[in-house]
Amino acid sequence: MSESSTREKLLQAGKTLFLEKGYNHTGLQEIVKSAGVPKGSFYYFFASKQDFGLAVLKYHLEIFQPFIERQLLGDKEVAPLQRLRNFFEVGCAQLESEQCKGGCIVGNLAQELADQNETFREHLNIALNHWQSLFTACLKEAQDKGDIPGNENVEVLSQFLMNGWEGAILRMKVTKSMEPLHNFLSVLFEKVLSS
Repeated sequence: MSESSTREKLLQAGKTLFLEKGYNHTGLQEIVKSAGVPKGSFYYFFASKQDFGLAVLKYHLEIFQPFIERQLLGDKEVAPLQRLRNFFEVGCAQLESEQCKGGCIVGNLAQELADQNETFREHLNIALNHWQSLFTACLKEAQDKGDIPGNENVEVLSQFLMNGWEGAILRMKVTKSMEPLHNFLSVLFEKVLSS
């Protein structure tokens, strides 16, 4: 097995376990067992559990961010408000396919670790701010096209989108229902972003 595939197996296992059990409730033995690699492989690639956790976050972002940047929010062939809708609808479809479990690994880690670990908090804040900046760009483009009023503060609006989405995911997990996400999308596109 190559070094890169061993490392990737560990990262995939970590992401799955963090979504299922959380960072603090996932042990090293579970990670290596789930990845099907020897325990020594973990320490070959990662200095500590924190180092591993940050690598899992980076691994997720390296896969997820290009998809949302290029195929969803950055696709200039699609109208900006439709790109936003597509982003949220793809997210809803994914969460529904997972039967309202797991959620967003960034949101989950933020809930669990932001008060406990400053390093994680900083990395998670960077990720959320990056996504929010993509929302802002879409909203600004929509504003320039006259799709939303010119007096709307798109920075504040994009923060609302980020906060509302993550909050709806949290409620989805608690209720084990897609209703919070559907309500979020309904209010967002029928009231907040309707011209």
